[in-house]
Amino acid sequence: MRGQASQPIWIIITLLLALVVGITMYQLLSKTQATQTFDDWLGEIEIGNAENYLTTFCRTWETNGFVESTIDETNLAKASVSAAALTTKYFTREEFEEGEVLNPCDCAVYLWKKGFVSEVQLNQYFDPDRCHTATNDIMEASGMW
Repeated sequence: MRGQASQPIWIIITLLLALVVGITMYQLLSKTQATQTFDDWLGEIEIGNAENYLTTFCRTWETNGFVESTIDETNLAKASVSAAALTTKYFTREEFEEGEVLNPCDCAVYLWKKGFVSEVQLNQYFDPDRCHTATNDIMEASGMW
């Protein structure tokens, strides 16, 4: 009788262990896909198209009020790769490989530099604590921060 009472505990322990293993495998696969796709997307986007892709992405996001739930994660990753590919980098490859992506602050600064948003709109989204280092450097060089 005593052995039968302990079986439900082992079933629960086995299920919890399977859950932990499943979550770990999912995280490993997600990380592998993210690092693999930087070079793939960079080749797919091409340097000449990077600016167009980033401009379109940021303008669409700005139109939606920079609401993060309105964007597709794949498009966000591609835009981050595009920003890293530009001559004036708003984002770095290292940041992408660490799991970072563009945020509203980065896009607002990019759009301001391109003349698509006013200084008032920029100030609405610019937060040096949220922007990446390269974007803050661009703002500092512009004398805006």
